[in-house]
Amino acid sequence: MTGYVGGTEHHLSGVINFDYTHFLCESSRESWTFSQALMVQVSRWRRRAAIEPDNDSRVFPSEAFASAVSHSLSSLYSDVSNLITLIEEAKKQHIEALNIMLPYALDESELDKIRRKTHVKIIQLEEERDVLQVQLL
Repeated sequence: MTGYVGGTEHHLSGVINFDYTHFLCESSRESWTFSQALMVQVSRWRRRAAIEPDNDSRVFPSEAFASAVSHSLSSLYSDVSNLITLIEEAKKQHIEALNIMLPYALDESELDKIRRKTHVKIIQLEEERDVLQVQLL
């Protein structure tokens, strides 16, 4: 699972950690036939239906978040587009902060584009691992 929560399962908001590097690694290994891709999509729909608001009490916020974005992200999209999608979904779920682990740092023009499209505060940490800290509220 690529999403983790800072807090408890009873709070819908909090801090979610999302490993974008893991997503990229997993998506680069995928080479599916049409029927396999169709079956994956059907299972995503089923998982999504299982995590509808009526069932949120049985699911950690990080699981709901990871499931919600799993059908929206693609290795065919740009990193900026995928990161905007992550942030927009976090807003929908009333998440306070999102930490996104990256395989490399983004340049300032990419960060500016994300800020303009999402209207959030973003801090990029370049340490052992590159991390975007996104403040949503």
